[in-house]
Amino acid sequence: MDFNRINGLQAFPGLVCGTLRSMMSSDRRILASRANGSRSKGPVTAAGKLSSSQNALRHGLLARCLVLEDESPEAFQALLAEHIERLQPVDGLELGMIEEMVAAWWRMRRAWAIETHMLDTATADPAAAATPLDRITTAFTGLASSAALPLMHRYETRLHLVYRRALHNLLMLRAAVPNEPSPISEHPVIDVE
Repeated sequence: MDFNRINGLQAFPGLVCGTLRSMMSSDRRILASRANGSRSKGPVTAAGKLSSSQNALRHGLLARCLVLEDESPEAFQALLAEHIERLQPVDGLELGMIEEMVAAWWRMRRAWAIETHMLDTATADPAAAATPLDRITTAFTGLASSAALPLMHRYETRLHLVYRRALHNLLMLRAAVPNEPSPISEHPVIDVE
């Protein structure tokens, strides 16, 4: 079995049978790539920015990893698009942080749905107390004494922290590395042949 392949795709392109394959370009090519890449300011027109903001949505890999069969991939993609539109990532690193936030948000809502279903199931017991508040209290007390409800609350806490940490890291990154032109962009374009 080839552990470097996942779902038919090369998982780690630099690794071949556990050894690092040399992928280093010449120093001249690396410098040329840096100089040319730093000159790019990204899309300028509104249409270009809109098109670029949808890049993460085209392949749907994140949705295939997180959305269960009975959940809506369209709702997940809409959530991802909403976060991308609101937070406007400028590079892959920021996009990764936003994807982490969306994954935590999606899983948090799933955990809430599971918790609600657990309480609904427990309150549906015909032998339970007569009033709705009594049934909810009895259901909550029973679930709280089991391992299920405390486990759900731990998951919810962890997912909430993942979301907050990713947002905090995104904001810290933006504060530390403003999206300004690099001084290297003042250098002439180097053509490598």
